[in-house]
Amino acid sequence: MIYGDIYMKMIAFAVPILEGKLEDWTNMILNNMLGDNKKATDESRENAGVHERSYLQKMPKGHVCILTWEGNDPLKFWLDLMNVALPEFTDHLADLHGRGIFKEETPEKMLAELVYDSGRGKSDTDGTNQKKSLIAIALPILPGKIEIWKTKILEGMLGENKKNTDAIRYAAGVRERSYLQKVPEGHMVILTFEGINPEAGYSQIIKNAPPEFAEAVIEIHGLDVNATQPPLPKLVYNSRE
Repeated sequence: MIYGDIYMKMIAFAVPILEGKLEDWTNMILNNMLGDNKKATDESRENAGVHERSYLQKMPKGHVCILTWEGNDPLKFWLDLMNVALPEFTDHLADLHGRGIFKEETPEKMLAELVYDSGRGKSDTDGTNQKKSLIAIALPILPGKIEIWKTKILEGMLGENKKNTDAIRYAAGVRERSYLQKVPEGHMVILTFEGINPEAGYSQIIKNAPPEFAEAVIEIHGLDVNATQPPLPKLVYNSRE
């Protein structure tokens, strides 16, 4: 179930980078596809009408790459991309990320499912035309905690209390869109925050989190929101910059 705007036009996907493969991933993806060939990569996204952003996040064990595509029909772009991918290219990806991530029956099932959209942010309604940016964060769900996540987060905070949750995001000046993705190790939540200063908005949300939310995050994700937070994922590719 999606709690929020049904006309969502952004899709997200998180892929763990296998242990010992970060250097290979950097050489293949950042240096090759997004380095010398960035202009061609940018043009292919622009021609498809999508805005792609990629992030690299350090995890307690290893790294994960988070990708988002936003546009009129980002799903069509994703399907076209997967349909034309050469076997040797997908083999390279499997070597970097593991074959388990590519075992879904269809490309659609590989993507994360949108589960929450806070709606238009404060910067969308106050007449401000300042440039907005986006941050993305991946939070693995601990083994055996998916049902607790659905009850305490999805239904508890985003269901019956959605109006209050939306208001907190609006006051922080961000639009939050959250996704749930099935990964070989279990499940992962992808959080995205968009606004003029999404980093500050995210910090404000964490700082003002109610005690029951903080307790749920520790139980479900093993993350103490009251402690010093780890560095945010690094934006490593933006098709429009």
